[in-house]
Amino acid sequence: MKSFRTQATTCWRFSLAGNWWNWPAEARPPLSGRAAAFRPAAAFGPALLLALALFFCFAPMSARRALAENWQASLYNEGLPSHLVAVDKNRQTFLFFEKKSPLKLKYAFPCVTGQLAGDKQTLNDLRTPEGIYFVEYKIASGLDFKEYGGIAYTLNYPNPVDRLRGKTGHGIWIHSKGFGLVPTRGCVAIGLKEIETVGPQLLPGTAVVLAEKVDERNVPRPDNGTARELRRLMQHWSNAWAARSRRMFEYYDAEAYSRAMPETFAAFRGNKERLFKMLTFIKIYNREIHVLEGPGYWVTWSEQFYTASNLSTEGVRRLYWQRGKDKKFRIVGMEWTPRDVGMLADFKKGRLVAEALPVATDASSEAPLPPRLDMPETAPESGAAGAPAARPAKKLPVVSEPLVPRRTPAPPPAEVNWGGKPRLEGREERAEQAPAQTAPQPPEVFAEPAAQPVPDTPRGQAPEAPDTPAVTRQDQAAPEVAARPAAEAGQPQALELTAELRADLEQAVRTWNTAFAARSGSIARLYDPALYNRVPGVPRGAGYATARRELERLFRGAWLTAINRPPRFEVHGQAVASRWEQLIAGPGGVTQGLRTLWWHRGEDGSLRIVASDFRAAELELDADYLEDVSAAVSATLESWRKAWEAGRLDDYMAFYAADAVQQGRRGAQNIRRQKQSLWARVRPTLVQLSGLRLVMDRRGIRADMNQIYADSAGHGDRGVKTMLLRFDGTQWRIQREDWAARPAAPGASPAQEGGR
Repeated sequence: MKSFRTQATTCWRFSLAGNWWNWPAEARPPLSGRAAAFRPAAAFGPALLLALALFFCFAPMSARRALAENWQASLYNEGLPSHLVAVDKNRQTFLFFEKKSPLKLKYAFPCVTGQLAGDKQTLNDLRTPEGIYFVEYKIASGLDFKEYGGIAYTLNYPNPVDRLRGKTGHGIWIHSKGFGLVPTRGCVAIGLKEIETVGPQLLPGTAVVLAEKVDERNVPRPDNGTARELRRLMQHWSNAWAARSRRMFEYYDAEAYSRAMPETFAAFRGNKERLFKMLTFIKIYNREIHVLEGPGYWVTWSEQFYTASNLSTEGVRRLYWQRGKDKKFRIVGMEWTPRDVGMLADFKKGRLVAEALPVATDASSEAPLPPRLDMPETAPESGAAGAPAARPAKKLPVVSEPLVPRRTPAPPPAEVNWGGKPRLEGREERAEQAPAQTAPQPPEVFAEPAAQPVPDTPRGQAPEAPDTPAVTRQDQAAPEVAARPAAEAGQPQALELTAELRADLEQAVRTWNTAFAARSGSIARLYDPALYNRVPGVPRGAGYATARRELERLFRGAWLTAINRPPRFEVHGQAVASRWEQLIAGPGGVTQGLRTLWWHRGEDGSLRIVASDFRAAELELDADYLEDVSAAVSATLESWRKAWEAGRLDDYMAFYAADAVQQGRRGAQNIRRQKQSLWARVRPTLVQLSGLRLVMDRRGIRADMNQIYADSAGHGDRGVKTMLLRFDGTQWRIQREDWAARPAAPGASPAQEGGR
C-alpha cells in the first residue's frame, strides 16, 4: 500500500495534469528526466489521453512553447566566483563548487526541493524557482526543527527578473530537515550533517544556481565570449556612471526596468541626471566582476566601493541583463547590498585598485588596460558630526545610496514578507521629563553698534571674535567713485558698479554671512543706524529696530546653519542692493528665501548696510542643505544601527531625543524601558539597512530606508524604517521613528516564512 501511494504521488507530481494550471506564458522546457516516466495511458486510461490531445490542439502557442525544455544550467570559465552552490532538481542533488583553477566540485549531497516539479510562478505553488540567486543571511535559532532542522540560509527570491516575469512568492531558503528528507514547499533541503559541513561556507552573497539539470562533469565550459562581454559591459557602465555621463542610461532597457524595479525608469533617470549636475565628483571601484547565466538572463556582480562629494559607501552591486530585439545586452534590474567588504579601509590606506579587464580591440595580443575612472585621485574628507558651516556649492536634491531607486519620498511598502509587525510590549506611557539641556548663550546683538564694520573673514576660516578691530576703507586704496570729495562733485554722485566696487561688495556680503552663521554680535558693525532707510534709492521698509529684533531672535537659538548662493548686485542711486538665495536652519526649523541688503559707502570709504529685507520663498535650496548634512546624518544612522545590533542599550538610547516617539511609545524613558525588557529575553542578532534616502522636512531631516531584522529567538522581519532626525547643536538625534512591514501570510509565523 505504501509503495502504491508513493508511486501515485510521484506520478501526479510530475504529470502534465499536476502542472497544467501553472504553465508560464513564456518559453519553458519540455518534460524530461523524472517526468518522462509518466505514462498517461497506463495511469489514467484513453479518456484522459483524448482530453490531453484536444488540449494540446487548442492551447495557445505560448503554452506549447512553455514545454520546450527545462532549464539546464551552464557554468562558464569566465568570471566565476570563488565558490558557488548548484542544485540539480532533476537528480535532487546539492553541489558545492570551489574555484581552484578551474572550478572544482567539493561536495555533492542528496537534497529535496518543492513538492511539485517546474519553475516557481506564484505564492504557495509548492515549486522551487529556477534561476540565479544569492544567500542573504543565516537564521540560526527559533526554527521548527522538524521542518527546518534549526539552520536556514535565506535567498533573494524573487530577483528583479522574477518580478519582471510576474512571479510571486517569497521565503526560499536552503535548510535541513529534522527527521529525514521529504519534499519542501519550495525550499532546498539537505541533511543535518550536510548543512553542518557546508553551512559555514554559505556566506552572504554566495551565488546559488537552481536548475532542472546541472552537469558537474562539464564544469566549467569554455566561454563563447558572452561572459567576457558582460564583464566589460559592467565596467563600461561603471565608467559612464563615474563620468556622470548620460551614456550610462543607454545600458538600460527602460520598459523592462520599470516593470522589474520599484521605480519607473523615467523617475530613476531624472534623479540621476540631477545628481550628475550637482555632484562635484563620483568615484567607483569594482573588485573582480563575476558573471553567471540564468534562464533567459545573465547576472554580473562585484564588490563595489562608491565615493562622491556627498557620501561614501561599499557593498555588493548586481546587474541583471537581457538581450533586446537588437541583440544587445541591456540592464533590466539591479540590486545593491551595503556590506563591509574592506574596500573603504583599503581606500583610506591608498591600497584600493579597480579590476583591470581586457579591452576589446583588433589586436588580440594587446595587454590588458586598467579601466578609465575619470575621477580625482584623493578621497574626500568625511563630514563632521556637527552642523556644517555655510558654503556655496552645487548640491543634490535628494541624498540617497548610489543608484538605489525610490518612486516617491514616502516610504514604499516592503517587497518581501518576513513576518508580522514588531511586537509592542506594554502600554503607552507618557514620557518622563528629561533634564533640560543648557544651550550655549549667544553674544548680545546690537548692544553697542560700532562705527566701523567688521573685517572680512576668508572662506573656510572661523569668524573672528566680536571685539576684533575693524578694517576700514582707509586702510586700502579706495576706488575713484568713493574717494572723490563731495565738495568737488558739487552734488551726490550716483554709484557705478565698477570691478573694484563689486569686489568690495562680495567681501562685505561674505563678512555678513560669516558673522550671521557664527551668531556673532559683531554683525552690528556692518549696519548704519543713522542712515538706515534714509539713503536715496533705498526702498522704505522695516526700520533698524525691526532688523535688530529679527537677528536677535535667530541668534538666541542653540545653533544656526546658513546655506548661501552667490549674490547679485544692482545699483539704486546712492546704494547698491545685494540679493542672494538663502536657507536658514535652526532649532525652530528650516526656512528659505531671498535675502536683500542695501549697502552705502560712507565718508570713511567703508560699506555699511542702510536697509535689509528677507522674503520667504521656495527656492529649491533643500538640496544644498542635504549635502552639507548627509555625511553626519549617515554616520549617525550607522552608529545607531551598530548599537542596536550589538544590544548596547546606553549607546542605543544616546541617539534619541528626550521627547522622541517610537511606534507609539512617547519619551526616551519609555523607549528605554521597553528595550530593556525586550532585550532581557531576546537579543538582536542582525540589523541591516539599505536604500537610505534623506529628504528635507520643516522639522529636520526625514530618513527612510529598507530594514532587515532578526533576533536570538529566530524571529525576523523586513520592511521600511522612517525616521525624523533633528540637530540639537551637538549631534543629530532621533525625534520620531516609525516602521512599516508587509503583513505576514495567513497562519504563518516569522519563523515559518521559508519555502513559500
